Amino acid sequence: MAHPQHPGRAPRPIPQPQLPAFCRTRRPITTTVRLGDLRQLHWLLWLVLALQLSTVLLVVAGPVPPAAAPLLAPVEIRP
Repeated sequence: MAHPQHPGRAPRPIPQPQLPAFCRTRRPITTTVRLGDLRQLHWLLWLVLALQLSTVLLVVAGPVPPAAAPLLAPVEIRP
């Protein structure tokens, strides 16, 4: 049901939704990546893989057994 308009009054414009300012700005969407950056990422991935592998090996190895008792008891020499 529409609301009646008063005579001599212009209809109020319906506001249109607006995007935020950061969506309306035009910026290039391309990024330049240098080969050196990719090499550093490659080495970092190898380092993370090595750390994860060492952690898995430590977990699989299980707990460290207690230190063994000496085979011979210390001998006291009295003068």
